[in-house]
Amino acid sequence: MKRRISVVIPTIEEETVFELIERIRELLGRDTEIIIVDKSSREYYERLKKTGAIVIRQHSRGVEKAVLLGLRQASGSIVASIDADGTHDPRGIAEGAKIIERGEADLVLGNRLSGLTKGSMQRYQIFGNKFLSKLFNAVYKTNINDFLVGLFVMNRRALNAIKDIDPYRAGHAFFSIELAKRGFKIVDIPIKYYPRRYGESKLTRSKLLYGVNVASHIIRLARDYNPLLIFGGFGLILIVAGLLLGGMVIANFLATGAFTWIGRALMAFMLVVVGILSIIAGFIIDLLLEIEKKLSRH
Repeated sequence: MKRRISVVIPTIEEETVFELIERIRELLGRDTEIIIVDKSSREYYERLKKTGAIVIRQHSRGVEKAVLLGLRQASGSIVASIDADGTHDPRGIAEGAKIIERGEADLVLGNRLSGLTKGSMQRYQIFGNKFLSKLFNAVYKTNINDFLVGLFVMNRRALNAIKDIDPYRAGHAFFSIELAKRGFKIVDIPIKYYPRRYGESKLTRSKLLYGVNVASHIIRLARDYNPLLIFGGFGLILIVAGLLLGGMVIANFLATGAFTWIGRALMAFMLVVVGILSIIAGFIIDLLLEIEKKLSRH
């Protein structure tokens, strides 16, 4: 039976998942398809099975692989994922589903930064989230506030576009990156974010390494999916360097009355020309990629 919403929850021995399952059923209906992707002990696995949710054992590493494993089994026309630790307010799934149903977005992310509760996130984590979100927005031309959030909702069309990809280690950011570079519309909505009640995160142990890894993926993929940023930035640097060098040549000519820096003048001219050509190339490649994205969505 095809369901309206399927919710995937990756977990490793998270006690709050049992409360979360009941909360999701209260919000979305008792017949909501809940898929738990578990990498825990046998005893914990047996407890999960008693909840009536679909339970899948994960044998690989990475939360992104766990989520995608669950999404591939989902039957809903709308699919969602939420962290199992009880930090994300599941009402964000219900609100995101409404936006998806109205056709206003293909992927809806929760925005934790708009609803932080006391002790829920350290200052360095807030800074890191904001920095990576701005980097993501600059590369993929989006307007997202909380790029690393563990709650999202997407439509079936978006899922079909990425479900066969072998995910790389970027956590939930994997889904945003892959959909953004394919031109799908991404928006975010405010959600409440709470402190963990039990233990430490088992899915992402090092927040710093996780952030560095995500940033590396954004920058690497930018070369192929936002060439204007790369070529344009490089071209702008060359133009500025050429103008500075040209200014030095002119200043020397005015001071001495003799045009002796011919080599430097030629270098300045070449820097400006190559810079302009680089920006033009960025515009052309960017336009071709935009056309390709639009064709791939139809």
